[in-house]
Amino acid sequence: MNESQRSQIIVALMKREGGFVDHPDDRGGATNYGITQRVAAEHGYRGSMRDLPQMLAEKIYLKTYWHAMKLDEVSARAPALAIAMLDYGVHSGTGRAARQLQEVINVLSNNGRRWSVVEVDGCIGTQTLRAVDAMLKLRGVNSGNTLASTVNALRLAWLVDLARRDVSQQAFAQGWIDRVVRLEEAMYDIKPGTGRNAESRERRGSRHGMA
Repeated sequence: MNESQRSQIIVALMKREGGFVDHPDDRGGATNYGITQRVAAEHGYRGSMRDLPQMLAEKIYLKTYWHAMKLDEVSARAPALAIAMLDYGVHSGTGRAARQLQEVINVLSNNGRRWSVVEVDGCIGTQTLRAVDAMLKLRGVNSGNTLASTVNALRLAWLVDLARRDVSQQAFAQGWIDRVVRLEEAMYDIKPGTGRNAESRERRGSRHGMA
């Protein structure tokens, strides 16, 4: 996946996250573009979350979520899965997202008969990527889409259960569900040559009269 495609994915995620929010019942506290104040501070930001620069938010997405979950490697195998994992990781933490993926992979391995069971450690590494490779080889490339949709479905179930167990979070439940449903509808739409960089090239071409 090239830089333009990554940019498109991140910008789409930022739109799903929205701008500045500081809801009293939100466990993450004040956020902007889905970035919590704690995470922003870890990246050196000391200003108001209301004023968090979009470019800094994009850099945080890349370092803390995209690269941390090895989503370049994941997207080379199954682009939709990388998109699902990024959204899950930003929303609920990279560890939870990775563990969910690993649990699904292990269930589909048929107790290790189809491919080796991976350690459910919340870190996407060589074991997990090899298991994805084995699944794609056995089931075909479209099985990556099935894996992404399964992760989304289990994520929805977990979010509903979270709101059931903690009534203070029920104010957010409809938004959570809508978010994952919209993600499921949109995560197969990434096409080469789109995103912020492509838009920038179009603007340069228009300004300089390039055909």
